[in-house]
Parts: sequence; C-alpha cells; structure tokens
Amino acid sequence: MTTPSANLQEIVEYRGVEGLVAAEVTNDDNNTGYVTGQVFAIAGVAEISKTTDSSNEAHYYDNIPAVVVSNTSSDTVTISVSAIPFDVLAMITGQNYDETTGALIEGPRDLKYFAIGYKTKKTNGDEVFVWRYKGTFNIPDQTNGTENDSTDANGQELTYTGISTTHKFTKTGKGAKALVVDTSKGLADVSDFFENVTTPDTLTGNTAYTLSITQATDTTVTVTRNGTALSSGANIYQGDVLTISVTGGTVTVDGSSFISGDMHVVNGNVSVVSTAS
Repeated sequence: MTTPSANLQEIVEYRGVEGLVAAEVTNDDNNTGYVTGQVFAIAGVAEISKTTDSSNEAHYYDNIPAVVVSNTSSDTVTISVSAIPFDVLAMITGQNYDETTGALIEGPRDLKYFAIGYKTKKTNGDEVFVWRYKGTFNIPDQTNGTENDSTDANGQELTYTGISTTHKFTKTGKGAKALVVDTSKGLADVSDFFENVTTPDTLTGNTAYTLSITQATDTTVTVTRNGTALSSGANIYQGDVLTISVTGGTVTVDGSSFISGDMHVVNGNVSVVSTAS
C-alpha cells in the first residue's frame, strides 16, 4: 500500500457521468467463481449518487473506550435516468416482457443480481471508470403529467442496492463491492473496460512507453496530455491523447506528418521530430 504524497494535490471536483451499463451476475461463489452475462445499456443517465451504510462504535473496558468496532453494510446507489426501455426494465427488475407485443407485464418478481458500470469525469478532464459488482434494482417510480406549454418532462429513478461478492478475488483475497479506476496516472489498461465486467483479477496495468522529442535549432515543440506539458523521456501510455504543436518548422510523429495542434493517440513508443523551415 503506497502512502499518498504530503504535498497538496490538484484540487478538482466531479462533473459528468455517462455510459450506464449492466450485466447479470450468473454465478458468485468461491468454487466456480464470479461470472456475468453480456453487458447491455440501461438508459441515458443524468446523475448517480452513492451512500454506504456504515457505523463505528466504541466498546468500553476498565472504564475507558478500548476498542472501536466497525461495520460496513450495503451501498445504496440512486440513479436518475431517462425512460427505460420496457425490455431492459423487465430484465433488471425480474419482471416479464412479451417480445411479440412489446408489452411489459408487471407482476411478481424473480430476484436477479446485476453488476453496473459507468464513467464519471473530473473538472480537469480525467475520467474515472467504475464497475459495481453485485446488487439488485428496485421497481422505479414513474410520474406522467399532462403536456402544457412548458418544457416539463419526467425520467425515472432507479435504486440499486449493492453488496459484496461472495467470491474472493485472487488479488485481494476478499470479496469486492466495486472497482473504481482513476485514469489520470495512465496506469490501468481501460481500453476494453466495459466490453465485459472488469474485476480486480482481470484489470491489467498499462504498458509504459517513452516520449522522445527531437527538435531542430530554430523550432519549438510542445507536447501536452490533458493540458499538462510533457518533456522528452516522460512515460506515456497506450490510449493517451497527445496534442502536439510546433513553431518554426514541421513535425513528424512516428513517421506521419502533423500540423500544429493535431492529436496523436498513443499506440506505442512515440518519437516527435521537428524540422526547421
């Protein structure tokens, strides 16, 4: 476990959420493992908030508080979404959908567990990728109002009750509620993060490449990633988007010519070469 830097880090806030998806949990035990079905989209997402039921209580011995007992229970994830398609709503709430008529048949539920995934973003542009591994959805409330001369319209609100997996992952030796990946350091390979449910055991590190900048005497080359200037020798990672500018000459990136301000997506070692006019 690494110790965070004592220096004040960049101050950012969370702003943005997108790409809400789910996959049914078809197996969760320590004998046959944690298994999920195909990933599917739920609906457009406007807001996601999470609260965790936890408590700490001091136990007294010899007239002093000697031990603190801590307990963490379920997560409650509240999700504001657009109108959910009936087939998806039937799937996540364990109700019935008639494919021949397109009708949702409300009635007794079959209890099903789902993993949910989504992306959030910070105000500096860095993305955060999330998978929550096991939970159930409530049947969402729905409000329908008359049309009038305003722009009023109603989406739906889902409540997802998340719990820890029974399966213990190899990397931690424990079950898990969620995997949350901050992409700002470029350490994790998130290129196929939502194609399947990514777990602590299937998440892999990103390959580090070296940025090499060669410039002629009369040229200035600037390479930035997410607004941060990079110098020659910096580590860059597959999928990083570099903005490259050059003054007083032309620029070649991995054998291809770029004009100032062009974007380059990293797929390997990157060499930036400038030539004086």
